[in-house]
Amino acid sequence: MLLLLSAPFSYGQQAGHEPLEKIATLSFNDIFISALNNAPEILERDVRRQQADSYAAIAGNWITNRPNFVIGYLDDALLGDIGQREIEYAIQLQLKRPGEFNNGRLLSESYQEQTSAWEQALQHYISGRVKSILADIAEAEALLSLELQATLNAGELLNITSILFAAGELARLDVMQAESLLLNQIQIELETEAMLVDAERAYETLTGLHSRPDYLYTEILTDEEDIRTTHPQLVYLQSGINLAAVNIQVSEAEARGAPIVSLGGRRQRADVFQNSNNSIALSLSIPFGANNIVASKVSSARREKVDAEVLYQNTLRELNLALHEVEHELFLTGEAMTIAEELSQLSEQRWQMSQTAFTQGEITLAQIIQSLQQRLSAQKQSQLLFLKRERLITEFNQTIGVML
Repeated sequence: MLLLLSAPFSYGQQAGHEPLEKIATLSFNDIFISALNNAPEILERDVRRQQADSYAAIAGNWITNRPNFVIGYLDDALLGDIGQREIEYAIQLQLKRPGEFNNGRLLSESYQEQTSAWEQALQHYISGRVKSILADIAEAEALLSLELQATLNAGELLNITSILFAAGELARLDVMQAESLLLNQIQIELETEAMLVDAERAYETLTGLHSRPDYLYTEILTDEEDIRTTHPQLVYLQSGINLAAVNIQVSEAEARGAPIVSLGGRRQRADVFQNSNNSIALSLSIPFGANNIVASKVSSARREKVDAEVLYQNTLRELNLALHEVEHELFLTGEAMTIAEELSQLSEQRWQMSQTAFTQGEITLAQIIQSLQQRLSAQKQSQLLFLKRERLITEFNQTIGVML
């Protein structure tokens, strides 16, 4: 049993995971940038930017689609066969209506706005994930430190029990009970080490880094109390509403159709005995009427806008509910921390007194084991409440929309 206590142990190696290097100079911003660049969502960034730029490039165009080249050929060789020939060719342009020139600019601005809002929302999301995983590591590391100390205490208790057994003051059953306590504590320690390994692996997957900060990440609680419209997620959803509103105008313009002008030439002859005649061909096609058809085609765009507005309102409600929940938890945790700290101090004093009393035969093994377990429980509660408060502060800031 003593050999088991003295054997060196590396949680990472035992779990097939190399422990992350701790670096004191590794800033949160460094971790955040690495996580952002490592995020799968970042693949959308260039595509969104290209989309916005492409709409900006055509915003001032006075045609709605690509030009068409049209050619027609007439020949009576298979029928009348008097030598009649006709070739007609033209360039067709689909023109914007006078009131539609602003649509291109609005569409371009909406995509630019949405791209910028999406990038801010992604940064806010990744920032929250980094904060959460750092909190997971801090909690697992704090628990592991407590469990390591508890294992040492259990080992010391076993040593004392063995000495008293050798002196004939305790029964073999007491030694076996102390051994069982140590084995159970080692099992708990291994489970806690597995929690830290899982947290570090999640950190590696998120950030792509093989090192982590050698300090506890903390934030100052923001003075803001309400969810504002400047929240990154709400700004992104609002940009979707704005884009949907512009798409209604664009859909209506497309449904109404556009004037088509054709400009070209014609070369023709009546029969084989006449010379060919060249002329200019100009035509204009203007769609009109059928407002019910226009309304039906625009209805889908209107529904998309309503869906975007519903999503915005539901998200705002969810954010407010989450904020109130975190705020409530933060208050309760602050109240519980004071009590937990006092209990931790009392349990530490009791443990010190119990050790002396046990060596002098004043208390039983069961009593000192109870004292040890209460000490560990009180220390855990105090430490976890402290870490929980720090986590809740970051969650409150994250929920209310505070950026880096």
